[in-house]
Amino acid sequence: MENTKYPVLENQGAKKVVKVPLREYTFKDSCFPTSVKSMGQEILNGPIRLVCKANQTEQEFEPAELFVTNYKEDAVNLTATMQSEVFFINTNTSVEEDGASFVDMSIMPRGLTVPQMFGLEPQVWHRRVIDKLWLEIPIKKECATYYQVPPYTRLYGDIEYRDVDKGEPWQISWSGLVPKDGFSSEFTCQIILANDDVGFGLFFYSDEHWNIRDKKKAFQVEVTEDECILRIHLLDGEPDVWRGHTTDDGSMWLHPVNFRFGFSATPYHELASAPFTEKALHIDCFKKVLNNYEDFLSAPVVEGDTEIGFDRLKRLGVEVLYIHEKWNDIQNSPILTDRTKQRAKYIIEECHKRGIKVVPYYGFEISSLSPYFGKYGHRWKRIPLPGCNKNYNWNRWPGQRDLHVCMNSDWPDVFIEGAIKVIEEFGFDGIYLDGTMSPESCANTEHGCGYKDMDGNYHVTYSQDGTRKVIKGIYKYISEHGLIMNCHCSGNMNLAGLSYCTSVWEGETFQNPLLHGKVTKMPEGHLRMMFGSKHFGVPVYSLCYSNDPIWTYHNAIATQLLHNSMPKPVDIGAPLEETSRVWKAYDAFPIAKSEWKPYYTENGVTTSDERVKVSYYDAGDKIMAVVAGTEKGIESDVTVDFGALGATNLTDAFTGEKIADGSSYTARVEGFEYRLVLADK
Repeated sequence: MENTKYPVLENQGAKKVVKVPLREYTFKDSCFPTSVKSMGQEILNGPIRLVCKANQTEQEFEPAELFVTNYKEDAVNLTATMQSEVFFINTNTSVEEDGASFVDMSIMPRGLTVPQMFGLEPQVWHRRVIDKLWLEIPIKKECATYYQVPPYTRLYGDIEYRDVDKGEPWQISWSGLVPKDGFSSEFTCQIILANDDVGFGLFFYSDEHWNIRDKKKAFQVEVTEDECILRIHLLDGEPDVWRGHTTDDGSMWLHPVNFRFGFSATPYHELASAPFTEKALHIDCFKKVLNNYEDFLSAPVVEGDTEIGFDRLKRLGVEVLYIHEKWNDIQNSPILTDRTKQRAKYIIEECHKRGIKVVPYYGFEISSLSPYFGKYGHRWKRIPLPGCNKNYNWNRWPGQRDLHVCMNSDWPDVFIEGAIKVIEEFGFDGIYLDGTMSPESCANTEHGCGYKDMDGNYHVTYSQDGTRKVIKGIYKYISEHGLIMNCHCSGNMNLAGLSYCTSVWEGETFQNPLLHGKVTKMPEGHLRMMFGSKHFGVPVYSLCYSNDPIWTYHNAIATQLLHNSMPKPVDIGAPLEETSRVWKAYDAFPIAKSEWKPYYTENGVTTSDERVKVSYYDAGDKIMAVVAGTEKGIESDVTVDFGALGATNLTDAFTGEKIADGSSYTARVEGFEYRLVLADK
């Protein structure tokens, strides 16, 4: 973290201000933040509030009493209570060093006082028929340009992305521009609203005790003239655990109903306009290597060429080599075989000779080959749905199958220690964690996941705490030694773990419709949300796959460069060669001293076809622009005009060839093609 002394508490009587890097949360007369600031900008349009209705009457809560129950080096704990005519609300909130905040909230009928119980005062029973209990977060409209929820969440409203050729619904992103009419969603473990600079989101452990009348409207985003109201339907009626009790004289004995959730503002760290400096190749991620990595890299890797893999990496500018799962004989194991040790030592030695860092893959599995499997596999495994045993992934060499583990088990205790030991022993330059950052659903009661409802049915819970434990536990060692910790977020920018990454890979959940030709138009909102690193505060790189000729790596680069994101090649052949050209062009331009001007702002560049977009880096006296087509089917000459910028002397950033002496040029553009253009100002 930028400052290990965070969080800072300013205790001003009834007002408590908790400061974390770049952000601050203010609590005053409420169990919840009344102000949230990020990068000096107020995010909320009013206090976070509970909307409660009981007995057909809106409940007015008195100002909360707020107490500091713990203030230590890495967390501030605030305990609060507030009451209405019918209910007490109690909360315990832990604001941790990175700004991620964890809340336990209970609601209960007020019941009787001790004198009332002993008949010394008249007994006043408070009817407690709940009609609704909603958590509402009013966010300034300018702070809620985008939304993001985890993959496979069903969303409702004007948010489906459609295949423009067939007109068929094809929801691919689970994130994008907030529709002007708002939207709703089923229950999911997280939701974020953000603009290009800041964001705010909530994350959840489960829907235990929730009573939602319309499952499609667990979450709602209502857009008004000046705000976006994020509404969480905790209760639309009586909680099931109170079912069967009378509304009067039984209310004294009703158990408090608890809801667990968390919140955080973003960004976690302050990033430069163009934070992308890592030049990396990830072998065997999608383009599979058929032999052992040490053999592959020690031999020519391009047909007809004598250059071995290690030398090719060096020549093309690779500075970080990510080695995928096959580096380890036993999938994801912190206990290495003798052969794995020899392989790791050899690859690291050869790469380090050439100034290349090596980062090993670790994921979310335990292998059937693992020494831990027989004893602990059943206890550590993730059960994605109650009663479901479909949790084994594909087979791999040497012969084994891998089992998805749950981070809420005690697997993290073994994994954190083991992974750090491997990094330390062999001199790896960091760690790549695949899917480990994504809080998964699990119903395995053997390690405490899942819950049983009043009808005896089991439901899933989410691994928020376990996921954070893994990421935070390994990050402590990584940060102390200046190493790389790159996490594949699997489409879920997890607020409970995102701060503990040096960078993130995203894009795999978006690949399937691309590879099968389902996408004919660039999903602008999705790319702006998921690859807009500034509002997360962590550099986001893209995983780009290809299925030539339907979707190519070249097409993927076009869409990523438009969004200030550098793609990561997963193929040592032509994709690495093309990426190397991009690296060289970017190195030759003063990116670090430039301001990023994306196409979706008033950046002054015009094109004769709205399907062709232009984003650029402005270094003051010169610019470097990305000109890219954003739809299939473009087959026409397009004029690009930089005249409003006073730009002249247009040249091709790859070849150095003159494009035009003046401020505009006309050239043919086809589909998802791109061009890097340099210009003087």
